Amino acid sequence: MSRIQDFIPLHLSFDGAGQEVEVLDVIQLDKDIYRIEENPVFTENVAFGDVIRVKTLQDVSIYIETIEKSTFTRHNWLLSKEVIYSLELKLLKNKIRDWQGKSQQVFGGIFIVNLPAHTEVDINEEVQRVIRTVQK
Repeated sequence: MSRIQDFIPLHLSFDGAGQEVEVLDVIQLDKDIYRIEENPVFTENVAFGDVIRVKTLQDVSIYIETIEKSTFTRHNWLLSKEVIYSLELKLLKNKIRDWQGKSQQVFGGIFIVNLPAHTEVDINEEVQRVIRTVQK
């Protein structure tokens, strides 16, 4: 029987001193080892699906290394408010989930998609189709 694991918020710092912190959803795999469950906004050191090792200093976890790279590819778009709130994009988000991917929206209009590296889906074409449909 598999255990259901809850996401936990990890206060993660990449500056080595814990001064610049981003809070990310993670799953704890072992002591000081976590899998990143969302895309960081302020760093490209890690991505959704990466397994990392950290060192904890007080309430902040300092990034040490990436143990295992994600098997997902990341795609980003800056979308208009009309596209972000469209039914078409909501339908695409459901398809992304069906394709075993993850979508995320940050700062209102940045749309981030992670898909398994082996997928044959042309996600850029899918997003462009949504944009064209909404702009008609």
